[in-house]
Amino acid sequence: MGIGVKVELKVEDIAKTIKKLKKEDKEMLLLLLSGESKEIAKRAREIKSKKVKTLKREEILKNVL
Repeated sequence: MGIGVKVELKVEDIAKTIKKLKKEDKEMLLLLLSGESKEIAKRAREIKSKKVKTLKREEILKNVL
């Protein structure tokens, strides 16, 4: 036996709520919806554990500037 729940939401209400989010929260929502959140979390763990070295801004732009 299961329990069911019915939720009705208006798209307009969802849009209003998203508009009120902080920039960081909107970015997180985008990552979650895009399906890339697992990959980004994996990369963050690799950086924290020092498995990979992050590049400095100068290293990234050395041939551009």
